[in-house]
Amino acid sequence: MAGENQEKTLVEIAATGGIGALIAVIFQVIRAARTHVDEQFNGKRFIVGVLSAGGVGALVAWGLDFFGVGKELSAVIIAMCGYTGGRLLDIVEAEIPETLKAGFDGIQKRLQEGRWKND
Repeated sequence: MAGENQEKTLVEIAATGGIGALIAVIFQVIRAARTHVDEQFNGKRFIVGVLSAGGVGALVAWGLDFFGVGKELSAVIIAMCGYTGGRLLDIVEAEIPETLKAGFDGIQKRLQEGRWKND
């Protein structure tokens, strides 16, 4: 069940994130090689893409580990997230605040109208 993992050491947590980051970075490099094959190498863009993918990979690895997802499925999910890398972070950055705001706006509207049950 989710969250019932035994207490892990900091080293185990770092290893999980590090392995996730490494898998994600590998697939980000594959994406960069496929997408920018005819362009001149841009080191800054490459480093930013790799760091973004690594961050996404670590976050996803920790989340999947928390929910007890198997290692093979975790590797597949992390690889796909690594492939999308920074774009996934951009989507999350935009969507979470909008979703929270919409939720709070809905609650505020219900409070002002004084109704909670569906009409």
